[in-house]
Parts: sequence; structure tokens; C-alpha cells
Amino acid sequence: MMNYEIKEVREKKEQEQFLKLPAMLYEPSKLMQDVKMEEAVLQGTHPLLKDNLRFLPYICTEFSGEKESVVGRVALTLYDDEEFGFVGFYESIEDEEVARLLLKTCEIEARKAGKKGLKGPIDLSFFGRYRFALKENSPYTGEPTNKAYYPYLFEKAGFQIRNSYVSNFYDAIESSYENAKARKRLDYFREKAYRFIHPDKKNFDHYLAEIHPLLMERYKDFQGFRTIDREGFVKLYSPLKYIVDEEMVFLAYDRDELRGFFLCLPDYGNLLQKPLNPLRFLKILLRKRKPACYILLYLAVKKNSEGLGLAFSQMATEVLKRKKAKSIAALIQKGKASEGYFQDQCVARREYVLLEKEFS
Repeated sequence: MMNYEIKEVREKKEQEQFLKLPAMLYEPSKLMQDVKMEEAVLQGTHPLLKDNLRFLPYICTEFSGEKESVVGRVALTLYDDEEFGFVGFYESIEDEEVARLLLKTCEIEARKAGKKGLKGPIDLSFFGRYRFALKENSPYTGEPTNKAYYPYLFEKAGFQIRNSYVSNFYDAIESSYENAKARKRLDYFREKAYRFIHPDKKNFDHYLAEIHPLLMERYKDFQGFRTIDREGFVKLYSPLKYIVDEEMVFLAYDRDELRGFFLCLPDYGNLLQKPLNPLRFLKILLRKRKPACYILLYLAVKKNSEGLGLAFSQMATEVLKRKKAKSIAALIQKGKASEGYFQDQCVARREYVLLEKEFS
């Protein structure tokens, strides 16, 4: 039997051990760790920590003689007004005992705090990374990436699937392709004098501030969602202005009222997670100028503007056809209307889960 020990991450050495583990588990092409984000969280400076929460990170170490090595990590986030604790930042070797010890530690603390159970993986909240991928693949930008055995380890520790998600993959669209329903939706909103605009780098933060209340309202029922203030939201997403293709960010206005938005990103793979050097910076610039693939990421529409999502999809399709680019409709909750957009063009799917353990 292995000699494992759970430690709460407090000192600098433990923080370094927490941060170094993912690079030990993944080959470089599949590593999606956001080291700067994790450092800010451990140091208490990340914008998502402004909420009323307790953040409890742990590592699992193994002793062999006098040698200590890290074999797992996890973090528990406890919000006063949430019934469940959020388990996130999970990484480990393929060992049921390691997973059991880490998740049991979280369960003990969540029970002490009066919680009904645990949900995960959720890194702080909806605005961090959440969900497990069911298979290990070369990642696209924004995709949850994990070892394929993580969902199994959680299930062995008593978790069950709470929600399922899917990403739809599309090849480059033929110039002759038309979706009559989507075209009709776009024409309808144009006839109603909706204005469709693309923000640029100069006014990007201004439009983020306008998007904020709509996103807070339309995503509030998603698992792990936490309201963040306008200032924190702009600070969190402002860096997107340096990597978006402005043609693939759409905002719709009825007179002066924002009715919806659709945010798509060029697929940088895991380039954005790697340390920046001149060659990598050049690769990012080239990918931005001529993307081979786009990630269709955030879509929100106000009530009484239903159908606007399909109109946005038609506008994106027109750009994709012109640029001969592939696309990925990312991380759609199963059962949502957007899961069915352009199914006749879908060539592949990836699936994801969020799990839950309710205490008995």
C-alpha cells in the first residue's frame, strides 16, 4: 500500500508543487494549464476571489524512503450562499486511492461548512474552467482538458453525472451551402431594423460593459454560475481584445438596446497557455490573421428576441465560408436549442460531463 499524505497548500513550496503537477501528467501538446491564473488564485489576487468564498487547495504526496513526490491536487471552493461546495483544479495519477483521499478531504470540509454535497470539476466558478472531457484529445482554445480517467475516479468516489455537454465540429463550409431557416431569421431581424456591429480593440471594453448584464441574466442558471460585478467582468475578459478576430464578434441592437451577442475566437490550440517568446508570438499573430478554425464560444440573447441566435449563426457562416475556415460550436449543454444548429454540417462531436455527489 502506497504511503500517501494530504497537505493543505499554505507555504510557497506547496504552491510550487500544486502548480508543477499538470506538466508532469500531460504531454506538451495537450497541456492547457493557465499557470498565471492559478498563481493569482493561490496568491489571492485573482478577480474571481472578490466573491464571498473560502478557497482550500490541497496536494497529495507520496513518500518513498526519504523522497517525496506529488501525485494529486484539488481545491475546494465554498460560497456562503451555495448549497454545494465546488471541487476544482483536480489533477492526479491514475490511482483510485489518491482520488478518494483528495475528494474525501473536500467532503469533510464541505460537511463542516453545512453543505449538501459537492459539484465538480469547477475551478472557482462558471467563469473558471469547469467540466471533464470524456476523452483525451488535442485541445482547442477554451476546451476543458483532463486525463480520460478522471470521470471514472470521481464516479468511484461516489459522484454521479449531473449535466452533459457537447462540442460540435464542422468542416469548412462549401460556398454554395445555404441554410434557409438561418437565412430567414437573419432577414427577419434586418427587416426589423436591428443593427449588427463588430467591436474593435479601442471600444472592446465599452462593449464588454454593455454585455455584462445580459450575460449575467442569461447564464445565471448554469452550473457553477456566480454573479461578478461589471468591473471584475471587464477586467477578466478585456485581454480577449488582443486575440479575437473582430469580424467574428457580433452584437445586435434594437435601436440603442443590446439584444444579443455572439463571441467567436480563432483556435489557438494551447499556444496561449505557453510562455511567450518571439517565435510563439509570431505564431499567435499568424493564427489570428488567418485562422484555420474558429471556436463559437459565447452566445446570449434577450428574452423576446428568440431566433436571434440562429441569425448570428448565419452571419458567422458567411464569414466562415469566405475564409474557408472550420469551426467548433463549443461546450453546449445537451438539450439547448443551439445544440441543433447546422446539424447537417456537423462532422464530429466531443462530450463532457459535470459531476455531483450529494451527501447522505
